[in-house]
Amino acid sequence: MKIRKAKTFGVWSAGVIPLAAVLALPVNAQAREGLFLGVGAGWSGSDVQLDSGPVLDIDGVAADGLAGIAFAGYGWRGRQGFFAVEANMGARNADADINFAGGKISVESSTSYGLGVLLGGALEGATPYLRLGWQVSNYEVSAFQSDDQDHDGFRYGLGALLPLQEGLDMRLEWTQTRYG
Repeated sequence: MKIRKAKTFGVWSAGVIPLAAVLALPVNAQAREGLFLGVGAGWSGSDVQLDSGPVLDIDGVAADGLAGIAFAGYGWRGRQGFFAVEANMGARNADADINFAGGKISVESSTSYGLGVLLGGALEGATPYLRLGWQVSNYEVSAFQSDDQDHDGFRYGLGALLPLQEGLDMRLEWTQTRYG
């Protein structure tokens, strides 16, 4: 099973340019300092390519489903931005079935974990950030036999911290992982 590889130019243009713009803003960062913990829920979508030689070559299988995540990290504030290191562990029920004349192939992704950094600054009422990191996800393919493998790749994304009350924030985030 192959998972699509990242295009380096797209990753850097999606990450470095917004980061430079956010950190150049002349404002004080409002992100939390010190240790932080959190949980989240969202949607997991995977575009999977199955390649098993000349017999099987399927492109564009969408393994989608609900996802939950727990994370812990440590953050530092500066005059023009913030920096945080974060570890995460996720669970999801992303799956897809492919029916064909000889049977059925199932693709399922259930667990994921990773390490990353958050870089950002503050705007009016929100703290936008850029996420960069490394993620490992487990994929299981069941057809004539079962194949369970971990795939790792570069994770990037954009998000915003929205303060709810003292000591409590809400995150809105979009991320993508490019597995090699």
